[in-house]
Amino acid sequence: MRGKILTVKRDLWGGALIALCGALTIMEANTYAVGELARMGPGYFPMLIGGFLVALGLLIPLSPDPDEVLETQESDADGAPQPTRAQRLRGMACIAAGIGAFILVGNFAGFLPATFALVFISAMGDTSNTWRSAALLAAAMTLFGAIVFSWGLQLQFPMFRWG
Repeated sequence: MRGKILTVKRDLWGGALIALCGALTIMEANTYAVGELARMGPGYFPMLIGGFLVALGLLIPLSPDPDEVLETQESDADGAPQPTRAQRLRGMACIAAGIGAFILVGNFAGFLPATFALVFISAMGDTSNTWRSAALLAAAMTLFGAIVFSWGLQLQFPMFRWG
């Protein structure tokens, strides 16, 4: 019972902190011109993100207890084993490394190599992925990103850059 109370308190404090960050983001976004959907101002996107953070902060305390979810998953699962702590840490490390690679590679080589690096490294965080499946996923997402961001949205980020 004591563990459940600690989990509820931790979720409540975590949700409150995220909602507070969202509220502060909304307050700061109001110092810029927000605009409207057809003509977005510099404060529009931060306002939107702040709203999402507030909503997320309010939903976190309502989430189910992790122990109850784990018991349900283990009993309802089709025999798939739960990931170990090392596998979860590998996933988190690969996602963080993928984001770092996107920043570095994007700075020196452009959008397409950076997107490929991001997706490939992040996909390697899943132990069920092989390097070949991660490369195929990365290639598909890079193509999708080129179509959406370069052609569709006309993003001002060079597709390739040398140096």
